[in-house]
Amino acid sequence: RQIPPYQRLLSAALDGDHDLFATQGTIDEAWRIVDPILGNATPVYPYKRGTWGPKEADRLAPASGWIPPHMHDPIN
Repeated sequence: RQIPPYQRLLSAALDGDHDLFATQGTIDEAWRIVDPILGNATPVYPYKRGTWGPKEADRLAPASGWIPPHMHDPIN
């Protein structure tokens, strides 16, 4: 017999089984990592469907330019 997830969680809590719960240290560490990212959101640039993406992405390519995958020769 399979126990529904919420019942399993409540049963674990009542039995003192900590395996399904995060410790305060784990939660604090997760926030330490995630919080700076949330404060530095990068803008989302719209682009038309079927294109290679927004023009702002061009600055990510090296000075020699970007080669689309279908034009790349993996042997050379």
